[in-house]
Amino acid sequence: MTRCVVVADDLTGSCDAGHEFATRDCDTRVVLSARTDTTTGGDVAVYNTDSRYEEPAVAAERVRSVLQDTDPAVAFKKVDSTLRGNVRAEVDAAARAIAPDLVVVAPAFPDNGRLTACGYHLVDGQLVTDSPPGKDEERPPTHDSLPEFFASSDHPVERIGIETVARGAAAVREAFESTTSSDGPVVVTCDAVTDSHLAAIATAADTLSERVLYVGSGGLARHVAVPGTPSRAGIDVDRTRPVVGVSGSVAPETLEQIEAVPRSQRRRLDIETAVTDSSTAATDLATRGTAAVDEHGGVLLHSADERGDVDRAMAAGERAGVDGATVRRRITEALAAGAVEVVGDGQASNLFLTGGETARAVLDGLDATALRMAGEGVAPGIPLATVEGGVADGATAVTKAGGFGGERAIIKSLARLGLRDE
Repeated sequence: MTRCVVVADDLTGSCDAGHEFATRDCDTRVVLSARTDTTTGGDVAVYNTDSRYEEPAVAAERVRSVLQDTDPAVAFKKVDSTLRGNVRAEVDAAARAIAPDLVVVAPAFPDNGRLTACGYHLVDGQLVTDSPPGKDEERPPTHDSLPEFFASSDHPVERIGIETVARGAAAVREAFESTTSSDGPVVVTCDAVTDSHLAAIATAADTLSERVLYVGSGGLARHVAVPGTPSRAGIDVDRTRPVVGVSGSVAPETLEQIEAVPRSQRRRLDIETAVTDSSTAATDLATRGTAAVDEHGGVLLHSADERGDVDRAMAAGERAGVDGATVRRRITEALAAGAVEVVGDGQASNLFLTGGETARAVLDGLDATALRMAGEGVAPGIPLATVEGGVADGATAVTKAGGFGGERAIIKSLARLGLRDE
C-alpha cells in the first residue's frame, strides 16, 4: 500500500525527491506523467505533474487531480529549490485537496547551496532573485523573502526563524503548535541553513497530532518519515549496455560539466536546423550519435555547450518568425527524438538525462511509464533509477537537474552507467 504521495512539477525534481525516500529503503516509483493510469504500488509514489511552466490555473488543477482521491499518511508537495514555477498556486491547490492543519514550507537544500536565513532564500550565497535561476525566462522566483513569497496564499502565513530551528525539534514543535488555527491551514515558512535544521523541522512535524502538508525540495524529503516497514529491493546496473547521455539544460553548471566531457564522446544538436526543421536535425543527430556509440560505447547528446548557443537559437527563431517558447520546444523535440533513435538502436542504452523537460521528452519517446528509484546516487541531487516500461525497460537511468553538480558531475554519471572516461 502506498503510504506517502509526493507531487512534483518536473521530472528531475520528482527523481530528486523520490531518491531521498529510496535511500531509506522505501520502495519508491516516479510516475512519469500524473495524467496516466499507471499503478505504482510500493511505499512511496511520486507524481510528475509537468507543470512548472504551465499557466497557474492549469498547474493547480494537475496537483488537485493527483491528490483529490488519495488519503496518504504523508503528503509532500515537492517544489523547486530555487522557487521557480507555480509554487504558490500548486501549494494552495494541494492544501485544498487534503485539508491539512499546517503547511510546513522548507525549500532549503544545503547540500546544493540552497539556504533560507532570516526568512530570505539564497542560492550559492546570492538572494534567489539575483541568482542564475532568478533569471528564468518563464517562471522565475518572484520574491527573496519566503513570507512575502507566500503572502498572496489563500491562508495565513507565519515564520519560524533560525533562532528557533537551531534549538532542535522540540523547540520547532512548540512553535508549530502555537501557529495552528481552527479556521483552516496555516502556512509556516521555516529557516534552514544546515541539513540538521531540516531534520529538526521534519521530526517536529512528524510528532504533531495535526495533519501536515510538507512543502520542500529534496533536502526536506530526506527527513520526512514514512510509517510502516520499508519494502524496497535493490537494483543492479548492467554496465554491458551502451550509454546515452542527453542534456537539454543551459544552466551554467551544466555547460561547465559538458565542457569537461571529451569531445570524442559528445555530439551537439544543430540548433539552427532544429528551429526550422526539427525532424532533419533529429535524424542528423541520431546518425552522428549512433556512430559515436559504436566507436566509444556511449555518447553525450546536447543542445548547447556555451551560452552563445542560446543566442544563436533565438536569432534563428527570429529569422523563422517564431517566438522563444517555440524555439525551446523545437530544440527539445529534436534532441529527444534523436536520442530515442540512438537509445533504441540495438540493446537499449543506460541513460543519463539532465534538464527536466528533456528527460521527460526522452522517456516519453521511449514509452516508459515509471522510474523505480535505486536509493543511491552519483552525488547529491543526481540519483539512479531503473526504467519501467517501453523500449528501455530494465535500463538504468541517472537524472540531474540543470543547476546541480560540480564540474565532473556528467563524467561521473556516465562512468557510473558504464562509459569509460577517455
